[in-house]
Amino acid sequence: MNELAARRFKAYARDCIGYAAIAAATAPLGVAMRNAGRGRSRAFVLAVSAVPPILATLRAARQESTSGATEGKRHYGLHVTNPHHGVPSFGRALIRNAIKIGIPWQTGHVVAVGAAFGGFERRDPLTVSAAAVTYPMIGVLAAGVAVGSGRGIHDRAARTRVRSVR
Repeated sequence: MNELAARRFKAYARDCIGYAAIAAATAPLGVAMRNAGRGRSRAFVLAVSAVPPILATLRAARQESTSGATEGKRHYGLHVTNPHHGVPSFGRALIRNAIKIGIPWQTGHVVAVGAAFGGFERRDPLTVSAAAVTYPMIGVLAAGVAVGSGRGIHDRAARTRVRSVR
């Protein structure tokens, strides 16, 4: 296992507490929309479900592009760098976090919303495809951090690296 993997997983878990808070903060919007009759539209529910992953992705990208670390990474002595060992630009951090946070989270929402609307029973291609992709994608993201150089797909795509500052 890569020497930083355990700290990176712990940092990500700590950050996920904040992401869960974002999701919880948007829950009243979903309840209000459901009570207004909008929750019956699968397209609307999918659109609203995209709000928390987008906000979490933007939050993480902003933190990494300004201080080089999310709150979890700071707590565990980790720092994200660009190829020149500096703080990544917002664009690099956004690519990194869209791949790591936004895409997996939203594909999971596609599965959950599809299931809630009977997608598995109807063999809906979007629901079934998203289910087939979501969990292997998460596995590949985690494995990339755990083995070898520890640079996951999100690090490679954004040309970033996570380093120890301790």
